[in-house]
Amino acid sequence: MKRVVLMSVILAAMAPAVAYDVPNGLTQDGIGNIKIGIQVERLEVLLHDKLGYNQYENHGCSTLTTKLLEPTGLSVMIENKVLTRINVDYVGKSEIPRTIKTDTGIGLGSSEADVLKAYPNARVKPNAADPTWHTIFAEAPDRSKALVFETNGQVVKSMRGGANPAVSYPNGCN
Repeated sequence: MKRVVLMSVILAAMAPAVAYDVPNGLTQDGIGNIKIGIQVERLEVLLHDKLGYNQYENHGCSTLTTKLLEPTGLSVMIENKVLTRINVDYVGKSEIPRTIKTDTGIGLGSSEADVLKAYPNARVKPNAADPTWHTIFAEAPDRSKALVFETNGQVVKSMRGGANPAVSYPNGCN
C-alpha cells in the first residue's frame, strides 16, 4: 500500500513536467510559436520531439504528427524540409482539439455563420468529396497564405492554416 501511495505522489509530481502545453491561436502564419516557413529541424526543437520526416517520400512532402501532438488533433505538413501547413482535426475521443481556436475564436464545432462573421472576405466552395460539405477559404490579401475550414454544411469539422498552395490541398500532400 505504501508503494502505491508513493508511486502516486511521484507520478503526480511528474505530471506538470511531462504535460504538453497545447498551442493556440491558429492563424495563416502558424500557431503559437510554431510559424509557417520554419525548417523541420527548428520545428522539432519547438515540439521537443522528432517528426520522422523523410524527404525522399512523396516528392519531399509529408503530413505527420508526433506522440505529443496526436492527442491535440494537430498535424503538420512538411515540404522539402519546410513547414507549410498546420492541421487541426478531431481525433478519437479526445476533447483537446475542440479547445484549439483561431486568433478570432473560431474552432472545431463553430458554425459556418460564425466563420463568415469572423472572416467576412472568406470564400465558400462546395467540398470536392461531398457537395453537402463546404470548404471556406480565408486568404491573406496577397493570397500567399490562408486559413481553411472544412464544414459539414453547418459546423467546422477541421481547419488548417498555412502557405498556398499547400493549405488548399484537400487531402494533405498533393
